[in-house]
Amino acid sequence: MIRKICALVLVLLLAVSVAAYAEESAAKDQNAGTKLVRGVTNLVLFWLEPVKQAYLVSKEENACLGLTYGIVKGVGVGAFRLADGVFETVTCVIPPYDKVLVEPELIFEGW
Repeated sequence: MIRKICALVLVLLLAVSVAAYAEESAAKDQNAGTKLVRGVTNLVLFWLEPVKQAYLVSKEENACLGLTYGIVKGVGVGAFRLADGVFETVTCVIPPYDKVLVEPELIFEGW
């Protein structure tokens, strides 16, 4: 049992260090591959934006406003994120690679 826990901790530490290194190098090295991954990620996960915006508005204001205005705002931002995902996926081979239309560039950021 202890071996399994130690192995799990080791794997998690390795995964965190690889992710940190990848994030640091991704900030420097923007290319067609990173633009394609960013576009596909936004294309696949745009539907999470209403949930994210409802949470953020609830956190900043109140829960009632989050469940109404936050969801409506999320649908709008999600539609823009979907359009950005299509655009970046289709134009992934065309520079510039570091210009993003949506901030934050991935839905995982800014929670």
